[in-house]
Amino acid sequence: MTTPAYHQIVETVAGDVAALRAEMKAGGRPLYEVTDGNVGRIMDMRWLKTDAARFRLVGVVNRLDRRDFTEIRGDGRCGEVRFIYRLAYSFKKNGKVLASRLPFNFNAVYSAAADADGGCVGVAGRWTPQLDEAVDTSWLVGGPLEKAGLGFKQLELNAQVVRFPSGQETEFGGQAAYLMRIFGIDRETVSEKPLENTPDTARLAEDAALKAKLAGYISANLAAVDLGVYDIPDEFLAKKAISWSTFGSARLANHPFTPLFQPTDFSGLDYSALKLVRTPEALVERLDNGACQGCHQAGSTAGFHFIGLDDKTTSPLNRIEVGISPHLHAEMPRREAWLRATVEGKEPNRFRPLSFAPRANWKDTGDVAYVPAGMAMPCLMPEDAARFGSTWQCGGGTVCTPLATASGVRTKLAQCLLPKDSEKMFSGHPCLTGSIASNGTQPFNDRYSISSQFAAFAPGISRTAYTCRPPKIGVPAGIAYRGCDDKDRAFAAFKPGKPTPSEICGLVGGKKFDICVATNNFDQCLRGAVNRGNRPACSADRFCREDYMCQSLPSDTPGIGKVKGIGFCSPTYFIFQMRIDNHATPWAGAVRAAMGAGFGAAEVE
Repeated sequence: MTTPAYHQIVETVAGDVAALRAEMKAGGRPLYEVTDGNVGRIMDMRWLKTDAARFRLVGVVNRLDRRDFTEIRGDGRCGEVRFIYRLAYSFKKNGKVLASRLPFNFNAVYSAAADADGGCVGVAGRWTPQLDEAVDTSWLVGGPLEKAGLGFKQLELNAQVVRFPSGQETEFGGQAAYLMRIFGIDRETVSEKPLENTPDTARLAEDAALKAKLAGYISANLAAVDLGVYDIPDEFLAKKAISWSTFGSARLANHPFTPLFQPTDFSGLDYSALKLVRTPEALVERLDNGACQGCHQAGSTAGFHFIGLDDKTTSPLNRIEVGISPHLHAEMPRREAWLRATVEGKEPNRFRPLSFAPRANWKDTGDVAYVPAGMAMPCLMPEDAARFGSTWQCGGGTVCTPLATASGVRTKLAQCLLPKDSEKMFSGHPCLTGSIASNGTQPFNDRYSISSQFAAFAPGISRTAYTCRPPKIGVPAGIAYRGCDDKDRAFAAFKPGKPTPSEICGLVGGKKFDICVATNNFDQCLRGAVNRGNRPACSADRFCREDYMCQSLPSDTPGIGKVKGIGFCSPTYFIFQMRIDNHATPWAGAVRAAMGAGFGAAEVE
């Protein structure tokens, strides 16, 4: 963190943060690093300069499947290898170690060199361990991560830089903004690179000739866009983007092509032979989803796809159980099939689904056979699904239901939820629906309005045990809730060989926690102000709905052995490591936590 290149990157990010701050202040949304009360919070740039923080490697990702993009560019490489780093801190204060991670990720991308004959069979083979090989650090370094086979390509940034608490966004349940950039690095020189397939919406909106030229490129490359393997020329692309949550999949700001093009712009194209896209509306949604904002706010976890697991320094009340997004989980079979086909010298199936699609049974060729989407997973409403040729169904007795629709967005991305008259209610199921009034130039001024209660909670059915908790306490779309009884606390419903129940007695915050955190007394917060309450059960193959993530139960929870590998779904910003604000700091004038719902401050004894 001392190199000239790093300092250039930090200064660029600082400039972006300052510009966003000025823009939001002009729009009536002031931001503060030091927070107290229901005010907007902005990234404190000192986290990128302090010796108490570092970027921790949380994952290495094989992207051999990116070979089709390298072929478009003609560089003769075998895809990419990606090293995911996440900002983490650890320091002592008043005799205690304070440690956590922050939602600030760098992705170091390396190109993988081809075999001597120009092929990729050998490269793929190095990622395929033999029966007698242990997959460990030595195996990686001596095989697929051997330095001679990798060439640095670029550094990609995805970082939360703004957060509004639920007390300020009482119907949204909170908001956050994520900065996305790509940097080229040549020794001490840093350059800003265009974001892949992400249009510079503002510039294109002002330049009719340039926008018409982009429409021409899209029309001429319709089959490639349909396949999901296309490379929009740099002249049309943005060099930075801001993505937004809550309800990120629905937000107009995360659909950058939608305000640029009307369906009539592509009405004369022939869609009959395409795999996915059947209409102009579907074409624009395919483009939106291929942009950085679209991909990272649909099928993601808090705007990320790779979060990584915690080490022992992280407080037990600040740990996550699942370190990847639903999208990455669904992607793994496709990438494995690509690797397998390459090892066998076959042509892989090059089709790439939408980022919010579920897992599929992948074949080397032919159509994709999707697995039905699970509870709370994304789906397309029937009228929108009809515009696509390759779609999926909700499974497990769930129904595709929109929780938020946004003005200006033509495709409704919904979630597979229990039908309104279902008696199988569980804690954490959404209970409210609404609509977003989009502010095209100022997404931070989007407004969500609750329109109806989704779950009936009518007398005479089993759901009378549940209440509907509102978003103002930090739970987007509300949650059905009931407290834990003695059987819940003992995990009595969790039995070996039986299906995992829908809900688990997890952790919830409360007034004691809010008061405690506001005093910055983390010890009292963690040890005395966290309560038990039912939440949806989650695991490595059972994900939480949008705006929620799978949190771990502390290892000293009574009866924890019965629920090994199972966590509980928390609103994303209830988990301290997923928010930029309210952390104790190593410098004077420590950030004080606001009086909002949440738990999981980062302290270890």
